Formats: sequence, C-alpha cells, structure tokens
Amino acid sequence: MNSLLASISRWWGSLTGSQKSIYIVMAGAVIAAVFFFVQWMGRVNYAPLFTQLDPREASGVVEKLKELNVKYQLADQGGTVLVPEEKVYELRMQMVGSGMLVGGGVGFEIFDQSKLGMTDFERRMDYLRALQEELRRTIVQVEEVEQARVHLVLPEPSVFIQEDRPASASVTLKLSPLGRLNPEQVKAIVYLVASAVENLPPENVKVIDTRGNILSDTVAVGDNPAGLTQQRLAQQEMKRTFERDMERRIQGMLERILGQGKAVAMVSADLDFDQREITRIEYNDENRAVRTESVRDEQGSSTGGTLGPVGSDSNMVSYPAQGTQGQSNWSKTGNDRVYEVGQTQERIVYAPGRLKSLSTAVTVDSVLDVEAEKRIRDMVAAATGYQYSDDPSGRRDQITVMSMAFDNTQVAEAKKEMEALAEARRKEERLRRYVAWGLQGLATILGFILLMIIIRRIGSSRSTVSVTLDEPIPVTEYMPSLPPEEVHRREKQEKIKEMARQKPEEVAQLVKTWMAED
Repeated sequence: MNSLLASISRWWGSLTGSQKSIYIVMAGAVIAAVFFFVQWMGRVNYAPLFTQLDPREASGVVEKLKELNVKYQLADQGGTVLVPEEKVYELRMQMVGSGMLVGGGVGFEIFDQSKLGMTDFERRMDYLRALQEELRRTIVQVEEVEQARVHLVLPEPSVFIQEDRPASASVTLKLSPLGRLNPEQVKAIVYLVASAVENLPPENVKVIDTRGNILSDTVAVGDNPAGLTQQRLAQQEMKRTFERDMERRIQGMLERILGQGKAVAMVSADLDFDQREITRIEYNDENRAVRTESVRDEQGSSTGGTLGPVGSDSNMVSYPAQGTQGQSNWSKTGNDRVYEVGQTQERIVYAPGRLKSLSTAVTVDSVLDVEAEKRIRDMVAAATGYQYSDDPSGRRDQITVMSMAFDNTQVAEAKKEMEALAEARRKEERLRRYVAWGLQGLATILGFILLMIIIRRIGSSRSTVSVTLDEPIPVTEYMPSLPPEEVHRREKQEKIKEMARQKPEEVAQLVKTWMAED
C-alpha cells in the first residue's frame, strides 16, 4: 500500500502545472458525472394516485399512505396525491379493498357489513346514499367532468295513495377548465340517472353546472316532453344548429380582429316552421279571346190589333172595341259570345324553417369608442345578413354591441395548469438531455483516461527493458573504460536510488531535513 502511494506521489510530482490542472478537471468531471448518474438511476418516478381531491379526502388518502409506509408527494395545492409509479395500481386496489374510496361518499359497499337493529328508515337512507354515490362515480368518468354531486328524491310508498308519485333528481357538475358538454352528453347523463332510479322519468332529471347554467334545458328528453312531438324536437334542434353556426362565424371573425378570447357572440333566431301554400291567379282583360259564339235569328207573324205601348190602357182588360185588325210579321236576331279572359296562375309553397328575425348580441373585452362600435356593428350586420323591414311580414333583425371587462379567472387557471404541465415536461426533457450528456461525457473521459494509460504503458515498455537477475551485477562490469572517480560516483548514485526505492519514506524525510537546514 505504501509503495502504491509512493508511486502515485512520484507520478504526481513528475507532472507539470498544466497537466495537473487537466487531471484535476477531468477527475472532477468524472466524479460529477458518476454522482449525477447515480442520482438519476435512483430517482423515483411519481404518478397520480388520485386527483381533484378536497382537503378532507386528501387527508384520508395521506393517512392511509403513511400507514402503508409509502412515499408520496402532493401537487395542485393538495388536490393531487402522487405515489411511486410502479405502486399506483396496487395502492388503488388496496384502498378500494379497505373501503378508502375517494369522492366523499360510500357506495353499495355500505351493505357489505350488515348492522343489527337497523330501522327501515336507516336502511332506506343508506340505500339512497349508496345510490347517489354510485351514480356520482359513474358520471365523473366523463372526460369533461371533474366532480359531480347527485341528489335523489324518492317518495315513500303509501297504502293510502293509489297513484305513485314519480321520483326526481338533480345533478351538479363541475366541468374541467375549457370543458364543455354537448347536448348529447347531457342527454346521456339524464338517461343514465333516469334508468338507474325506479319510477324516475327523464323529464324529472335536472342537470346544472357550478356556474349556474341549467344544462338539461338545452336537450329534450322523455317520450313527449312538455307536449312536444318528434317534429317539434327536430325543429328545436334545427334552430340550435343554425344559432351555433352563426355564433361560430361571428366569433371567428371578431377573434381574428380583436384577439383570442376578446369577444363573445350570442345569436337567437326566430324560425317559422309553418308550411304554407299560396295559389295566386291574375286575370288580364286586355288579351281576351272568343271562346264560343252563337247567332240567333227568329221570324214570325201574328194576327190581331196593334198592341199599344207597355202599360197603356190597350194592354188592360176591357171590353172589345172597334179597331183596325190585320196580320203582322216580326223577326228577332241575337248574337251570344263567351270570351276567354287571360289569366296567370302562380302556386307558392313556403318550406318550413324560414328566418323571421335574428337577434345578435356581441360583447367585447375592451373599451370601444363610438366609431369602433359602429364598425363592429356593421361587420356583424354584413356577416348575419341583417334585414329590417317596416312590413309586419318582413324581418326585423336586432344587433347589440357592448364593451365590458371579462372575468378571465377560469381561463387564467386553465392557462396556469397548462403552463405548469408544459414546464414539468420541459424539466423532464432537460433532465433526460443532461443525463445523456453526462453519460456521453463520462464515456469520453473514461475512454481518454484508458487511452492515456495505454499510451504510457506502450512508451514505458519501449524505453525500459526488464531483466530478471539472480544477483546484482556490479556497475563496473558495464563501464570498464570510465575513470575510477566516475565509477565510484555512479556507484553511490545507484546505492542512493536503490535506497530510495526500498525506503522512500526515510529518504523523503532525509531530503526534507536537508531542505530545512538549508
């Protein structure tokens, strides 16, 4: 061991200052690379065990993890519990098996342990709680839903009431940032709840979100909700589709001008779904044509007195009187014509869905002067085909433009979450890049050191010849032509070198003593 340290000391002493600096830097780099590699290999990857927890739920999960001696981390202000990635599924099954179910409620596992002495009311309440929790767990599986609460009202059966009262339900949803349920998803939630509860018609299920919007009003459910026929439902869907299309067009135009999220457009359309048929006939007296024509020519004769004027005494009953009597001839001519009057007949059928009026409201997240407001109104009018007519049967569209500050709290929270996620991904990418660089640097340094050792060994093997001797050969045998004084001096040098090789510590101490005396 001492000889090894002495060899290292001699090798270090033979180096120049620049060589020592290079070796020190290389050694530091190797140590840092090894340390970084060990840290990276020993790093624990954490994955979410549960997310979107309230403080009470998170506290229960943390206590359970402490009992299991599992390392954990908290994120999202305590709403997310992270555990080692390889233990996620095992821990979830353990918590489910032990009854540690996240969500603030207990499902049908409440009946796993029957209790003696329970009243019918307690059993009914447990069933109601379990049913509400089971529905909640199912609803939160929808991607856009973060949390949900279900409230059921189940009328108690009574022997005094012949007609059963239907049940009712209300569902409150907390949607994810930028999440939005389409009407089909809302309808699916309504039918899910209605199908899971006895005697619950779909029209008795109300769905709202945490912002106070009644989502169930946007869909039509039930066999004949509110007396609507299937045709009426199709008309309502057509109306909503038309309004959404107009809103997207206006929203896209304004956001390209004002910026993303700087404007909101809402459209309300009044569509006429009545089918009307009008037949109009116009007559033209100028272009008349003879359809039929008949000519009458009658002749005859009669004998008797000449008749007097109509209404005269000659036509009145009287006694015969003396007068002139003889034969008279008569003729009658007539011409009857039937004209065909020119006419134009027009049949107009109005298809259902005619636009009667269109109301558009635009809100801008900035202060607008009169000129800017007028320009926006003109653009919206051009995009919607604005019409206003004094005729009661014509369109009377309306456009309202307002400017006010938007509440961007939810957007800011969503943006913050997305930035945090992006930053975590960037950190992970940087870590991987640094690890790759460290491994490459370590491999380069080790290769360089190995190359230097090989080069030094090759050089020493070329400059040194190792000979194994049974006994030392005097130096004088190799130097017969040297003077005696030189031979004697070299013998002393050889002895000193031999002593230094055999007892390096003593020689070093002797040299230090000489240097101290000087």
